[in-house]
Amino acid sequence: MTQITQQKPHTQRRGWTLIEVLMTIVVLSISSYFIIPYATAGASAAGQSAARMAVTDILAAQMDAVANQGYRRINFFADGSGWCVEELESSELLNPFDFATAMFAEDAIESQGQGQQSITIFSQDSRFQDITIQNALFDGVNLNVTFDPTGGIIAADGSPSTGGSFELHSGEFQWEIQLSPLTGKVTVTAIGGAP
Repeated sequence: MTQITQQKPHTQRRGWTLIEVLMTIVVLSISSYFIIPYATAGASAAGQSAARMAVTDILAAQMDAVANQGYRRINFFADGSGWCVEELESSELLNPFDFATAMFAEDAIESQGQGQQSITIFSQDSRFQDITIQNALFDGVNLNVTFDPTGGIIAADGSPSTGGSFELHSGEFQWEIQLSPLTGKVTVTAIGGAP
């Protein structure tokens, strides 16, 4: 007896099954949950790095004032592009900041090509192109804060400072950096964005 087997004609597949479509959507959804935060991490990482640099410069100015028994004033630029640390004598406390005549503190580590001076200008550093300083206000009226020889913060007239703060913005991320009255204790708080 001979058996005849009949072969089915080979059909081409024309689309995805419902299960394949659902599985693809699930995989893409799970992947996006993990990938999207990393895609926006550039602004967050740059902002966190700039915030660390600001805190480091503030603490360095405070320690430098104590170590040299002098005055160090941190001036935030009115256009939000950064800050600088200036060395002052007690007779210069009331003098307004003048970039052209300022005696800048030394910064051998992070001077961004500013001749080893403590000047931070974000637009001159490719890491921080989109970073800005906003709402810098100390003692209710100043764009600067001064450390005295004891490491405390003082107002321009030499009286104890009431403190103040500034915001660092990087894309959708923002941090507020606050200096406490008298002591100048630094506090950093995330006020916008994820971290």
